[in-house]
Order: sequence, then C-alpha cells, then structure tokens
Amino acid sequence: MRFFTDENVATSVVAALRRHGHDVKDIKEEKLQGTSDKEIIRRAYNEERIIITHDRDFGNVLSFSIRHHGVILLRFKNQRPEIVAKVLLDFLGSDIKHKLQNNVTIISEERITVHRADLALDGPNLGGGAYDERRN
Repeated sequence: MRFFTDENVATSVVAALRRHGHDVKDIKEEKLQGTSDKEIIRRAYNEERIIITHDRDFGNVLSFSIRHHGVILLRFKNQRPEIVAKVLLDFLGSDIKHKLQNNVTIISEERITVHRADLALDGPNLGGGAYDERRN
C-alpha cells in the first residue's frame, strides 16, 4: 500500500512499514515539516497515498469537501513506536484493510473504527457511516 506519514509518526514506524513492503513517503524525509494539513492532504491525494498521523485535525476531512484517499488516525495511550508499529502492521495484515480507501480509520490499542467518507464528490453518498471492531 502507498502511505504518506505525518511528521509525528516515528521513523521506526516508517521503517517497519517499509520492511513489510509498503511504499511510504515520510514528511520528515521530504523536508516538509510545518506544511499545512490541507497541503499534505493535497499531496497525498495527488500521489494516491493514505495519510498516517497522530494528529486529530486530519479527522476533519470528514467534515469538509476535501478529496483524499484515506487517513489513518493513530490514537494510542502508549505511543511507543514498537507498539504503534505492531498494531498498525497487524491491522494492515487483516481482512479489513480494504476499508482504508477514502475513509478515516482510527486505530488504537483497543479498537479500530472506520468512518466512511461522504463520497458525493466521487460517486454514491455513503452517508458517513462507521464500522467498528474491538481488538483483543
């Protein structure tokens, strides 16, 4: 999968994603720290990448008519990179990873929630519903 990692995602998490075959562009490596969220969303959209971030503000793409290919919002109580990487990679290896595209997915130690985006710009309106799965 193709990802764009925000500046708040640890470099070891980026490395773990790459080791598992994912195409990752990292804001820190691209020297884009401090770039506005809208510009990051625009770049990710143009490159067909899903954004990975700890920044809650990216969840606002559901409220606005901003085109995106998906956002993974990491909401961990314990943000140690090895924990974040393990949970994220477990999710990306699961059967529900196909729900990432064009949606906002919130991942924590306890649960995964997928908020479907209003796709009125690109096709049928899905009504902004949500899919929720508890982790064991």
